[in-house]
Amino acid sequence: MNVNNEKGQSLVEFCLIVPLFLLMIIGMIYGGCAYADYLQYSTAVREAARDIAIQDKDRRQALIMGLSNNSAGTIAQYANPLTNLYEPHFSARLIEEEIAGNENGDNNSGNTTKKMSFVKVSVVLKLAEDVSVLPERLGPLQCTMPIEKDLEDDN
Repeated sequence: MNVNNEKGQSLVEFCLIVPLFLLMIIGMIYGGCAYADYLQYSTAVREAARDIAIQDKDRRQALIMGLSNNSAGTIAQYANPLTNLYEPHFSARLIEEEIAGNENGDNNSGNTTKKMSFVKVSVVLKLAEDVSVLPERLGPLQCTMPIEKDLEDDN
């Protein structure tokens, strides 16, 4: 067996493996950036819901309108993404529900209903750039928080 005929074998194997290896590395980098943005927007939704829940009625309505209209200034208060791979589409709304319960906590007393107000903030992330290794849509990321003050108290 003559060893001189196999000199180019390692070069051919290297040329076959390098594109796959580079594709895998680039995919991990893009995936890491997308995951970092996902975590940033997840935190932004939670912070926005919490912030809206503790505001007075006028400020609450302004924040809800700013998030629902996807105002860049309002979104920038809560989110500072690592990349611009995904375009956020926020929505925020107030929810009012009647909660059944009793005043003393025991089963013998009469049941009462209490009107509770909640704020629900959500975001859907849509891919802004054409990156074939990433999903086109992430979410919706949602958070619902109870309003600290009842809406009737703000009037």
